[in-house]
Amino acid sequence: MLALVPLDLASLLVILTVGLFTPGPDMMVVLKNSLSGRARGLATVAGIALGLGLQTAVLAAAFTLLAAQKDTISEVLRWGGACVLVYIGGRALLSRPGMDAATGNATSSESRSGFSEGLACNLTNPKAFLFFTGVFSQLIGPSSPRWLPVALPLLVTAHGAICWSILSTLVQSRQVAGRLQRVQPVLVRIFGALLILFGLGLVLWRP
Repeated sequence: MLALVPLDLASLLVILTVGLFTPGPDMMVVLKNSLSGRARGLATVAGIALGLGLQTAVLAAAFTLLAAQKDTISEVLRWGGACVLVYIGGRALLSRPGMDAATGNATSSESRSGFSEGLACNLTNPKAFLFFTGVFSQLIGPSSPRWLPVALPLLVTAHGAICWSILSTLVQSRQVAGRLQRVQPVLVRIFGALLILFGLGLVLWRP
């Protein structure tokens, strides 16, 4: 069992960063919604961050039980995640983007939609569940300090919120937004198609 010394903490942050920026459903949702405005993009980040917090808190609090039932939980998440991704992707393909990415205008309903999409996408992502199960299995055990199950979810949530906010902000920067504005409708539909492919992949893929 690893002790969370500074070197291990640095290694954990590297692992989290690599896992977070590996192309997947969360990244596609952040990029898709960030193209529709700053508020919607950051609301999506908030939803994903909340999902990370909930998911990792449950794993940290009841790791032994969840590890024993990992196969059953992964199967439920796999099908649930597939439905969520196909739904979000389908909405993107049928949408009529009218947002100005340069100004970042967004309505409160669009922000709420971005938040709910980010939350649902993260909570039903079985690969995220398996990823954190693997990471936490190396950190949490009978001899772990009592503060660790509390500190790890907070660390993961803060790390995810910061990294996804940086990505969303970069997409909204003037230089990037100006170049993306003309192709925004096409990109949103491309990301929607990719989300549908991710969803179908969850159904067809067997670990």
